[in-house]
Amino acid sequence: MEKLIVGKHKFEIVDFIPYGYHIWNIGRNMTDGYLPLVMTGGYDGCQVIGVMKALPLENAQKILDVTTAYGDTPKKLKKSIVKYTERGDRPEKVKQMEEALEIMMTVKGINNL
Repeated sequence: MEKLIVGKHKFEIVDFIPYGYHIWNIGRNMTDGYLPLVMTGGYDGCQVIGVMKALPLENAQKILDVTTAYGDTPKKLKKSIVKYTERGDRPEKVKQMEEALEIMMTVKGINNL
């Protein structure tokens, strides 16, 4: 089992998004070329539980650049794209979201998000 260490965090390398995991929207705090994945729970549902995982993905940072503000799942990103397109607001961000969504849809296991 391959591991990746980023600061004090240890990630297991995977080749798909396992059921129950989602993209950890930590922005630029992740090593380039990896998409961080976590399972959350705890008393308010926001604590990272279980083993953190990392998916090697060439354009992972394009996804992480939009997940914090606009959505960390394809469904949420699509909703943000529609919202900002209809308002005619932030065309540069809409383009970023569309690029991120396109990359997201190539990821194996993304349907469980």
